[in-house]
Amino acid sequence: MAEFSWDSESELVLLTSENFCHVLSMFKHGSLSAAEVEDWANALEGRDDVGFATEQIRELLHELANPLLTQPLSGERAGFWLSQLQHVR
Repeated sequence: MAEFSWDSESELVLLTSENFCHVLSMFKHGSLSAAEVEDWANALEGRDDVGFATEQIRELLHELANPLLTQPLSGERAGFWLSQLQHVR
């Protein structure tokens, strides 16, 4: 995504539940830290060229990018979101 400008007229990527399930699973297995997940979410949150498969995906990105405003990512919270996202698939 770094190759593309921030001001796009169209969505270049669509975030899906699969994207988030992958990231949250990596977090739960210790492959990613909460800070790394936050950095990933922050890199995506402000982009105009990122679309969302559902409103729930948009809300999750906001939560992951803003843990001080919402709630910190924990194993329990990741498990909650994984169970929610499995219903979206």
